[in-house]
Amino acid sequence: MKCPPPSRRPGYILFELVLALGIFAIAVLGLAKSLNQALETANLLRRDQIIRIGMRNFLEEVRRKPLAEMSTSAMDTTYGITYTSSTEPVALKTTNGSILSDIHNLTVVATSSFNEVPQEDTLSVYVYKPAQK
Repeated sequence: MKCPPPSRRPGYILFELVLALGIFAIAVLGLAKSLNQALETANLLRRDQIIRIGMRNFLEEVRRKPLAEMSTSAMDTTYGITYTSSTEPVALKTTNGSILSDIHNLTVVATSSFNEVPQEDTLSVYVYKPAQK
């Protein structure tokens, strides 16, 4: 058996290897960037869920209090979120023209900071609180 003649272009295999490694490195960097973006998005969604659950819990806590104590504030030190509630009376008219009394607009505001960017979320509901006699 005869050996094949030597290649006329020395270093061609080395060039192919460098080119393949370059393409592989670009692909791996793209995948790493996508993974990083997915993790950041997951963290944002988790933080939003924590804020929503905290607002719902704070709202249920405040709704049970008497009207005079409904405007309050609380701090969640674990996540650095401040919950603040405020009430204001609402005058709603019925279809026959009478005004519904003892209805209030309860607003809960969650203030937090994520990556040095302040974020504010608001939740507003109507509550019926009859006047205490």
